[in-house]
Amino acid sequence: MRTFFGLSPKHKPAIHTQLFEMVYHGHGFTWTELYNMPVWLRKFYYKKIEEALKKQKEAQEKQTKNTNKPKVSKPRVGPKF
Repeated sequence: MRTFFGLSPKHKPAIHTQLFEMVYHGHGFTWTELYNMPVWLRKFYYKKIEEALKKQKEAQEKQTKNTNKPKVSKPRVGPKF
């Protein structure tokens, strides 16, 4: 039974998934802090963490792409000394 205030059961998994991700990746947030944080502020921090993780992933992919390139050397032409 749902009262006027509070989340319906169908919304709880999404909120708790967000809380988990923020605690796991948030570097310093506790679950209690996030749960009691105003929604607008929690969404702000969630977006910032999401952006930082995206940039980190892109940098890793760029680094991996650069290290996996085969090194091609120019063929030597002419006499060897």
